Amino acid sequence: MSKFYTQISLLTILCGGALFISDKLAFTHIGWIGYIALLFFALLTTILTNFSIHHKPKNNSRFVTGILGSTGLRMFLCIVFIFIYWLKTSERDMYFVLYFFILYLFYTMFEINFIVHKLRADKKNGI
Repeated sequence: MSKFYTQISLLTILCGGALFISDKLAFTHIGWIGYIALLFFALLTTILTNFSIHHKPKNNSRFVTGILGSTGLRMFLCIVFIFIYWLKTSERDMYFVLYFFILYLFYTMFEINFIVHKLRADKKNGI
């Protein structure tokens, strides 16, 4: 799992750096909510991936159901995050919404890629 933590840290630093540069060059004005969204995705991905890896049932159909459930939970929590953002802020920035769903795409692809590689390694080892 240390490889997972290294990779997710690098992804988070790269996305945070891109947001920082974008804000400093005045391309976007996302601000502090962008960093909160980044932290939200990093924590959500860490929790869901750890849960998926450590609670892997012996039955493959249950595992697939669990992965689909975690993906659905991620989507639901993201919609709740955006809904709260739209309720709490007076000015609605479409750059933030675009940034948020790009983060959603990156972190979801990262989680799926990690789980698939983890399962392949377990299959090769006969686990």
